[in-house]
Order: sequence, then C-alpha cells, then structure tokens
Amino acid sequence: MKRTWVALLAIVFLVSISTLEAKECLLNGKWKSNEKKTLKSMSKAKLTKKQRNYLSNNFFGKLVVVNTCKDSTSYFDGEAEVMKLISLKENGNIVTTEYYSELHQMVIKSKVVLEGECYSLPLEAMGFNEIFCRVK
Repeated sequence: MKRTWVALLAIVFLVSISTLEAKECLLNGKWKSNEKKTLKSMSKAKLTKKQRNYLSNNFFGKLVVVNTCKDSTSYFDGEAEVMKLISLKENGNIVTTEYYSELHQMVIKSKVVLEGECYSLPLEAMGFNEIFCRVK
C-alpha cells in the first residue's frame, strides 16, 4: 500500500513538472519593433527637436526579440544578446519580467502591456512606448 502511494505521488509530481514546462508564456515567440506605431506613440512625447529628428530617422523597427519562458534574445544591427529570465509575472494582459543582462552587467526590469498581437514597452526616460508586434 505504501509503495502505491509513493508511486502515485511520483506520477503526480512528474505530471505537474511537465505541465509547468509546457506552460505557454504570453510573450513567447518572435517580436519586432514596429516603427509606425512607435512613432505614433512618440508624437505625444515632450522631446527636443534634435531628439525627435534623430529618433524619427529610421531608428525604430530594427530590433527583433525572441522570447521563451526561460530567456530572451535580442537582435539588433547584426548583434545578438541572450538574457536569462529571473522572474516572470503575468496578470491579464500585463507582463512583468526581470532578466539578467551579461552585456550591461545588470538586471533589466520591464512591464509591458499586450494589445492584440503587439505589446507596449514604456521608454520612461523618453516619455513614450516602443511598440513590438508578433512576427508570424
């Protein structure tokens, strides 16, 4: 009888682990910066003319991010950076993450809002959001 309970508990444990590993995270997949939507968000920001001209001149729309439930890889201008996930919290359409960046030697925290097939990443210092949309 004791062996049956131990076997049953082992099965429940293994099933729960495989369920956790199979969990689909909301940000899983490939995302690309959307220049048009980002510039629309930027239009409401209080930027200097120099900042606005610089950022409006083919700056956005190049960054690609590939997310899994364990890490995030960013591709920009031929360079790639893999950041390991420290924490992930999903609450409705809001996703809060913490990643460790080897490149910057620091923890990167972000809180994004999913809106359909896109998400908004606040660029708080600039006063607007960069918009990323899912790549199919």
